[in-house]
Amino acid sequence: MSGDGVKRGRFASLGWTLAAMPAMGVRHVGKCLACGEHSVDTAEPDEAQLWCLRHAGMTRHAGFELTAFQFFSAAITDPAVDEAGSPT
Repeated sequence: MSGDGVKRGRFASLGWTLAAMPAMGVRHVGKCLACGEHSVDTAEPDEAQLWCLRHAGMTRHAGFELTAFQFFSAAITDPAVDEAGSPT
């Protein structure tokens, strides 16, 4: 510890990788650009597009955005660090 009671450490740049979470597939959301309302996220892009068409029919709003996203996990790939995150 330093004189001010703060524990000092050494920072180093580590290698990382991203991997898609297999249990969490790609999700889709339709969003109205006029009012900001959006569909629930769904695994099926057709469901998000259908929400956009229904919303257009009810509101006459014409601009939409369809977004797809996927969940990822990050893992250290640096050989100098073990699975627990401690230096080897």
